Amino acid sequence: MVGVSGLVAPVIPGASIDGLLAPLAPIAVPLPLPTPPPGRARCGLAYAIARIDASGRVCVRPLLRLLGWPASVRLAATGVVTSVVMKPDPGGVFRLGTRRTVVLPVALRRLCGVTPGDDVLLVADPEHGVLVVHPLSALDQMILGYHASLTGGDSDDQ
Repeated sequence: MVGVSGLVAPVIPGASIDGLLAPLAPIAVPLPLPTPPPGRARCGLAYAIARIDASGRVCVRPLLRLLGWPASVRLAATGVVTSVVMKPDPGGVFRLGTRRTVVLPVALRRLCGVTPGDDVLLVADPEHGVLVVHPLSALDQMILGYHASLTGGDSDDQ
């Protein structure tokens, strides 16, 4: 056992640019970031990610409040490529009800490639009065395309 006089003081390397990081300073180059056009405001869309339950329901209360849809509203659901567009329609098959959830019909879930337990991106567009449900695979493609546009590359190279 070492006595008190045999203790070694802790060694903490310097965290300043002159200390531990000095060798990295010449190679640390800030990455270029895109700048939004001046005066550009947000577009008014609202987003949420939610999970589909076993019955195909998705809870989207905050987005429904933004859209102003009452519990009694009837909805029509239309598949567009790999997404679902929902909008009020007096002849619509689905009603929000007191749970304030939207139901994705099984045929449209298959079109989108989503199953119970999957997360989906929900986009509320109050200006057009629609709620769009995207599978996360569609979100991946949107982001890859956007990133490719930033770098001047092709999104298929990803």
